[in-house]
Amino acid sequence: MNASRKLKAVAAGVGAAVLAAAVLAGCAARLGMTPETPATAPEPPQGLPVSMLMSDHSQPVPQGDVMEDPTFRYLAEKTGTVLSIEFLPHHKYNVQMRNKLFGGHLPDVVQDWRINPDLYAGGKLLALNDLIDRYGPHLKRAIPQEAWDAVTINGNIYGIPEAANGNAPSSRVIYVRKDWMDKAGVRKVPETPDEFLDMLRAFRDNDPNGNGRRDEIPFSSRADFNWSENLMGMFGVTPSGNHLLDGVVIPDIIHPRMKQALAFFRVMFEEGLIDEDFLIQQRNAWEQKIQSDLVGSWNHTTDLAWDWQDRLNRSLPGRGAEVIAIPTPRAPGVEAVGMEMNAVKKVFNVTANAKHPEAIVGMFDWLVTEEGQEFVNFGVPGVTWTKAGGSIRYDRVADTENRAAVWRMMLLNLVGYNKELLTVRLGPEAAGKLDAAYAIARKEGIPNPVAGMPALKSEMRHPDLSRYGPVFVRSAAQIVLDHQPVDYFDEFVAEWRAQGGEAIVREMTEWYLTNRKP
Repeated sequence: MNASRKLKAVAAGVGAAVLAAAVLAGCAARLGMTPETPATAPEPPQGLPVSMLMSDHSQPVPQGDVMEDPTFRYLAEKTGTVLSIEFLPHHKYNVQMRNKLFGGHLPDVVQDWRINPDLYAGGKLLALNDLIDRYGPHLKRAIPQEAWDAVTINGNIYGIPEAANGNAPSSRVIYVRKDWMDKAGVRKVPETPDEFLDMLRAFRDNDPNGNGRRDEIPFSSRADFNWSENLMGMFGVTPSGNHLLDGVVIPDIIHPRMKQALAFFRVMFEEGLIDEDFLIQQRNAWEQKIQSDLVGSWNHTTDLAWDWQDRLNRSLPGRGAEVIAIPTPRAPGVEAVGMEMNAVKKVFNVTANAKHPEAIVGMFDWLVTEEGQEFVNFGVPGVTWTKAGGSIRYDRVADTENRAAVWRMMLLNLVGYNKELLTVRLGPEAAGKLDAAYAIARKEGIPNPVAGMPALKSEMRHPDLSRYGPVFVRSAAQIVLDHQPVDYFDEFVAEWRAQGGEAIVREMTEWYLTNRKP
């Protein structure tokens, strides 16, 4: 993000007419900007209440009155707001959020991972175009167009998005133990599915963890085909994706190339190249295997590129463990690979209940300014960091002990990538790992013709037919485990359509033709 320039103080000899014009700027001046020119040293509005409903992102967020917390109090003071935030448990957020909304609880801002479908359908969201034009000039510059497109329906912006990690719409990459590659004699990064299989075979056969046992797990993932999406993405499909095929939008779980992907998984399973527990394995067991020097490759999010390296540094000290992100290998004839494109991480929906929407937009606008980004990355100035002569001195230990560092970026960051601040916050080695993962992900991504589509009513009526639902998972497992031939996929597709899938396809296609067709 380009650093915002500090405005010079108004000279003492400014004429009365200019001063009068400044007074007439009204609310825009109080928020520190005019429709044309963003200001960076405003007199903020005073005490405008803003209520929010947010996930706690499984982090130790402040409890009770957030205005008693130094981090939120500083944000409120800088933006002239009085914040009231209710946090809900992350693993129950969607259910509890819907219960509150249906129960009549409508705060000013509702955090979601998309345009909230219930609020949109009920006409309870504000179109933000004019407000962002007037009070969000920094937002318009800092957040990429792809993220704005993801929260726009029929030309109207219905939420303030957080840009995807690293401004890379493909949010996941394949991680590989580079030191295992070296020990197993793998000289080049695989570029095709067949080359990827050859690498996994080398991991299986050449004892890269050096313990004299054949206990290596070439590739590991988690239950119900989770965290193996980029392997399916070699063939241009993911379980959560959709494609426009012959004028109709279909979910990728019934796309013909999913059949190829499942045949690939079958080879992996038959040859012992994938974790034998991959269909039932939960997070803790999966992570423990990786950290115990048993796993050569796995699939995960780009923003954890350094986290995985750091974990192995601590669990395998002196072993020379090296984690790298690699581009998703590409099957012949496939153009787009990787993960389904998603340009946003979360969305702040501004509701029709908001009495001061200009203050809400102004608050988020401040968060993406240079000053706001320093706050998001380092905390409250003078407490966990200082700045002198343009150089930032960050006390990482104090910020970690303060605990705000754990949740501040997750809750308040809107900018997908700020390499300069990332390097200061994490150090050059960590920033380098993240930069490499983001660079790969920015070159990948499978387009979704119905990106931003609200939840489907037809899919709600048929939850078993959902993307990771039992009909797909059961049928895919039958193929991969060699209980059914690969051609059984065609029977699955017919069953899926007959059980209610045709209604899902019809609803998706209608939405596309109404909202997305060029």
